[in-house]
Amino acid sequence: MRNAWALIGFTAAALLAAAVLVVPGARAQAPQPALDLAVMETPVGTTLDDILTGRAQPGFTPVLTPGFAFTARDERVLWVRVRTDLPAGSHDWRLGVVRVPLEHLRLRVHPPGSVVARDSFFIRGDDQQPWPSHFDLPLPAGLSGPTELYLELEGQVMGGLHLSLRDAAVAAGQEEQARFWFRVVYALMLLVAVLSLVRHAEDSRAGALAVGAAAFCSWLACLGINGHLYSLPEVALLSGLGAVVPQALFLLGAGPVVLATRHYSGLDKSAPQLVGWMRGLGWVLVAGALFALTLPNNASIALQWVAWVSYPVALLACVVMLLLDSRSYRWAPLLTLLLMGVAVLLRVLADHQVVEANWWTLYGWQLLLALVMAQYLGLPWARARMQRWAMRKRAEPPPPSAVEKIEAARGKLMASLQHGLNHADDDDVAWIAYRRLLDGLKSVLDQNSSAVVGEHADGEELLQVEPKSAESRYRNLLRERATLLRNLSKLKAAQQVGFDFDGPEGPLEKVQLAVIPLPIPKPGWGALLVERPADVSYSDAELALCAEFAAMAVVAGEEASGTVSAQRQAETDPATGVFREEAIRSRLQQMIDAARLRQTPFSLLWIELDQLPSLREAGGEVAVVSALRPVAALLREELSHGDLIGRSASGGFLVLAPGKKLLQAREYADRLREAVSHMAVDPRIAPSLSISIGIAQAGSDERKAPDLAERAGNAARVASRNGGDQIFS
Repeated sequence: MRNAWALIGFTAAALLAAAVLVVPGARAQAPQPALDLAVMETPVGTTLDDILTGRAQPGFTPVLTPGFAFTARDERVLWVRVRTDLPAGSHDWRLGVVRVPLEHLRLRVHPPGSVVARDSFFIRGDDQQPWPSHFDLPLPAGLSGPTELYLELEGQVMGGLHLSLRDAAVAAGQEEQARFWFRVVYALMLLVAVLSLVRHAEDSRAGALAVGAAAFCSWLACLGINGHLYSLPEVALLSGLGAVVPQALFLLGAGPVVLATRHYSGLDKSAPQLVGWMRGLGWVLVAGALFALTLPNNASIALQWVAWVSYPVALLACVVMLLLDSRSYRWAPLLTLLLMGVAVLLRVLADHQVVEANWWTLYGWQLLLALVMAQYLGLPWARARMQRWAMRKRAEPPPPSAVEKIEAARGKLMASLQHGLNHADDDDVAWIAYRRLLDGLKSVLDQNSSAVVGEHADGEELLQVEPKSAESRYRNLLRERATLLRNLSKLKAAQQVGFDFDGPEGPLEKVQLAVIPLPIPKPGWGALLVERPADVSYSDAELALCAEFAAMAVVAGEEASGTVSAQRQAETDPATGVFREEAIRSRLQQMIDAARLRQTPFSLLWIELDQLPSLREAGGEVAVVSALRPVAALLREELSHGDLIGRSASGGFLVLAPGKKLLQAREYADRLREAVSHMAVDPRIAPSLSISIGIAQAGSDERKAPDLAERAGNAARVASRNGGDQIFS
């Protein structure tokens, strides 16, 4: 309830601000010349000369106010005589007439009585600004002193005629202020129409489309009755239909508002017996508006009466539906609708010169209608959002079921395997796969510990344990029961077995072990072991889950291993078994970037075989490859952990040495040079082999791999020209 009253206060404050902004603007304008008005009606074809000579009867009737309520009829002309005393000076005077659906307005100055300005509700002038609130009829320049004007009006409409004589600057300011508020009204209605589509996509049962349709039809109604619809060139073709179109569009705004209120007020629950009546009323009004578009122009006055009666009926129906609603947030739109009824009454009183005519009294009901549409859409939307937020805040998420835990663990295991294996080396693939397997089982299977045990085909031991503290116990188990575990792994089916699990400090109590075979190539073997207390057995579903997770890990590991092997094969030089030149240069750039970001040292060794030119001359590429292959094999064995070796552009080798400063790189290079110089060489290749090594250290802001490689290559060539078997940096 407090939220509802806060919204009501906000609405009232917005309305008050609008009144303060608009009404003082009208009061602050420059003083206007007083107008002395008189009115008469004549048949079409009556000339001003007929009127002035008295041939047209009965003559002018004085009007004591600056405007009056009128009815323009077919085949009749309404003449308004305007007498005023214009002050001397250079003024650009304009006669302003509040816009109503009049077909023709002509302004004459007497003498001589010729037409000096004309305008129409249905035709937009080339120099006219968008969204005007007045017909703007300029007076000839140079007029001053007593002046007599004659305004000639033709059309078929009822309304209020509001005249004012304004200086051009004052008129421009007032029009700009009115244009701003028209834009606010139109933008708000269109925004509601667009957002209703978003709301409908979020909740199709919220009735947002009805609110959006009401906002769009209200926008058309305001455009039509204000004459702004004809500002669009595409709609200018409707001008031939006369005042029927704006009156029909005005009527079109009433029905959708009733239908939108039915959804907003929850009439289906509060008063279901009225749903049919209100729905019928809304659609009858819509159908009547659409039918009105087919009527001839001479029906416009009757249609205007229908429209003015329909709006109070629609307003009363909306108020009744909102009063029947028991929810607290009905008060904000209910109050706005009542204020809208007051604003419509103010428009009638302004047309009859009871209250001052300004933007608020003439068009304020349109802003209130836009606010109603915004409340119809926004309040339930905000309420639903707040309810969901409160429910999320209060509700504690229920603990996941066993099935949900398994499904989450399955997805997590797959994601973990893919992430861990994407960039793994070939030697690390199996280790990563089994590590992720143990982590994945830990969250879904009650256990004391788990392990992957076995032996690779090459005889290397396979052992990974979770937690790490249980590793010694599993080593002891392998030492004492390896034969039994190997035989169980060959059964190709998950088993559970009771074991006397002895630890390093003596015998332990008997435990229950699940043994899940792993597909290790023969003569190797492997198994996944999961430990539980002796009195807790495994269900068939748990054994199947262990087998499923193990199969996922093995398959992912095999796929990753195949991918890594294929990539490594594509990047490996088949002649020497080291990286190809393109691959090693790619890794050189990556290591340079990493060293720069981490601000760690990095050195590059360029290795040239001193005997390469003579070998190429004597035996061609076959002899070169025969010499490079054993040198590459020796260098691979001598490389430090983490270093990489590949072919260079000149036929030698590049060694990437991250983490080594220049002095360390020289010691490293000297060890490599010494190893090659003492290498046993097939005498058919050469009596002996030696290498020259050039060293370049990356600067702290090194960015380009080619520059570093060029420095290292130049240093290697200097070492080779100086006699070979030496190092230069």
